[in-house]
Amino acid sequence: MTEQWGFYFDAEKCIGCHACTVACRVRNDVEADGPKWRRIVHAENGTFPDYEQVSVSIACMHCEDPPCRTVCPTGAIEKRNEDGIVVVNQDKCIGCHYCAWSCPYGAPKFDDNNKMQKCHLCLGEGGGDGYGSPPKAKEEDGGTKPACVDNCVGGALKAGPMDELTKEVTDSAVNQATQRKGNIIIEAGGPTVTFESESD
Repeated sequence: MTEQWGFYFDAEKCIGCHACTVACRVRNDVEADGPKWRRIVHAENGTFPDYEQVSVSIACMHCEDPPCRTVCPTGAIEKRNEDGIVVVNQDKCIGCHYCAWSCPYGAPKFDDNNKMQKCHLCLGEGGGDGYGSPPKAKEEDGGTKPACVDNCVGGALKAGPMDELTKEVTDSAVNQATQRKGNIIIEAGGPTVTFESESD
């Protein structure tokens, strides 16, 4: 793989405002009551007065070895060699939902035509699956930030090549990202966050 793109998330900076989820819907032309490519998970711990809550913005992790790709019977899901972004060829998708059942993060969603769709790091603009799009480019090379990153009020979300993102975070966060084989780095203060699949 030439390069691996991913997300960086700092829970200390997230205020749970949902600007990322709304921006994702607007840029990718997803209806307000349509599939949620990005969502906010709230983790709670303790009781008053020793209570804490953390909000985590979550979407596709563009895994190193995506389980959704492994179980797809038609080969519709691809991990792109040029940037490591996981995309789906909707022309091949038969709507069997195996990908949704295998994903520990609840990333694959289905539209009214029962075709899988999910975060593709805003490859291009508007709706679609990202399949066949040109390689993701950094802003200095003419690319654009994903909508969720561009509209994050607290600066909690970043996106880019993983080797650049890991330079900005703590060794602890880098170790967690390496162990989980996901392509997201989470700086999480507060309670442990557990991701659960979601079937909408």
